[in-house]
Amino acid sequence: MRSNMSLFVWRGLLLAVLVAVWQLGGDRTATGWISSPGLVATRLADLASGELWGHVAVTLAEMILGLAIGVPAGVLAGLILGRMPLTALLLRPLIVALYSVPLVTLAPLLILWFGLDMAPKIFLVAGVSFFLLFFNTFAGVQAVDGDQQTTLLLMGASRSEMFLKLVAPASMAWIFAGLKVALPYALIAAVVGEMMAARSGMGSLLTDAAAQIDMTGLYAVLIVLMILGVAVASAASQVEAHVLRWRQAER
Repeated sequence: MRSNMSLFVWRGLLLAVLVAVWQLGGDRTATGWISSPGLVATRLADLASGELWGHVAVTLAEMILGLAIGVPAGVLAGLILGRMPLTALLLRPLIVALYSVPLVTLAPLLILWFGLDMAPKIFLVAGVSFFLLFFNTFAGVQAVDGDQQTTLLLMGASRSEMFLKLVAPASMAWIFAGLKVALPYALIAAVVGEMMAARSGMGSLLTDAAAQIDMTGLYAVLIVLMILGVAVASAASQVEAHVLRWRQAER
């Protein structure tokens, strides 16, 4: 408990130092380039009392819907191909080729296909999260102890039982490691898609502020995005800790 409090205090001190340095830099530089913590705080208060929450809701909805598609698909594909090495070897060139294409470069094409609504951004998030979860899950399946698999087979376990009782649970840590990486990347994908073309969302706020050379607005939106990123990463860590603790207790 004391160590957690000490960590919280040190983080608070670090944040205070960064804000102080920012304020000093803002005082000595043209406000049009750096802005200042006071101006950004005022803009954040203005946004929070008006349009901010609608844009946050749109971005989070795109992120959640994309993750709801990409994460299960990536985990399922990783579990299946991890147990089918010959098929995985056959499909490897195709998978690598698809993964090598920056999904963000598909945004203009997706916008032409689906318009300015949420669908293009959901597709981008799903694509990013799919590959991150696929590769992590696949690696987790490949890392399962071969001796344990042999022992279970000798004990009469079917391949489906071995998959459910050994392979899938053993891959859980790998899956959550991939999920922790996928969450911030999903947020980035949603925002970048919105920056390409969108009627609403945090990305559209960024492009509007940039178009007006509104540095205070840019910093305000970036701070909101950082808070969202920290929140989703913390949520993933909490879920991971809970699930892994449950697995250990079950054993």
